[in-house]
Amino acid sequence: MIGSLFDYWKYTWADVWSPLARSRKAPSDLFIGLYTAACDHLRNPPDLQNESDYKQFQLIVNEPNQAKGTFEHIQAPDFGTETAIIGFMESAFVTILDFEIERYEKLYRWLVRSFLRKYNLRYRVDKPFRFRLMLPGVFADFYDNLSRLNRADQHLSTLMSDFEQTLGAYVRTKQACDLKGAIARASIYAEGVAAKTYGESGTLGALSDHMAYWPHVTVKESLKKLYGFCSDYPGIRHAGNPESKLRDLEARDAVVICLLLVSFSGYLTNDARLEEVVGL
Repeated sequence: MIGSLFDYWKYTWADVWSPLARSRKAPSDLFIGLYTAACDHLRNPPDLQNESDYKQFQLIVNEPNQAKGTFEHIQAPDFGTETAIIGFMESAFVTILDFEIERYEKLYRWLVRSFLRKYNLRYRVDKPFRFRLMLPGVFADFYDNLSRLNRADQHLSTLMSDFEQTLGAYVRTKQACDLKGAIARASIYAEGVAAKTYGESGTLGALSDHMAYWPHVTVKESLKKLYGFCSDYPGIRHAGNPESKLRDLEARDAVVICLLLVSFSGYLTNDARLEEVVGL
């Protein structure tokens, strides 16, 4: 499972900030700088126009121990989104760089990179200090959202299990019948997601017409054409039309077509929280 910074923020104190502070190079006002940078990314930052908030803020940024304790207790929901956490960690690099301590920013970069690797998070850090989303993480998060949807519905869970087992059978046997079965099961899973959303059973092609999440009609039509392939190619969902076949199916078809069908499920339901995939 590839995770998000939002989910693993709670471990940054032990793995990033505390080791950074223990360095012999650490400035005494490190956490004053970090807390000040964090305030720019909090969901509810201190209102410096409010007298009470202003006095509290001044108390924190003028006392290193107070700043350390306050910063340590910042939690992921205080930032609100994954994007806000990334924004803070990038701005923290600038803060650390501004201390002008030789190689201290390199320690911070190394600690963050080690943290990302330790928890198998979905980012890498490019120089000078920029988070880059890795595509495997996006797809893993998408699949995790579908898994959450499946766990809440026994029927969908069974359909996904059938697809996974059939695809696994093809991986072992390399037989054409198992390849076709995997594609069929992927289309049936997508059909099941659409039926759950619409509230009635039907074919994937017909059900897609009832979905309201398409950004453009051509996206909907591309799914309908993909479903048409599953129905027309001999031996996938039906006897099909032998004259329509251009070639025998290959391993790449098992990967690409199944991936497309499962991915289209993101349009067939509004219960999968896909905004989380991009950190919203």
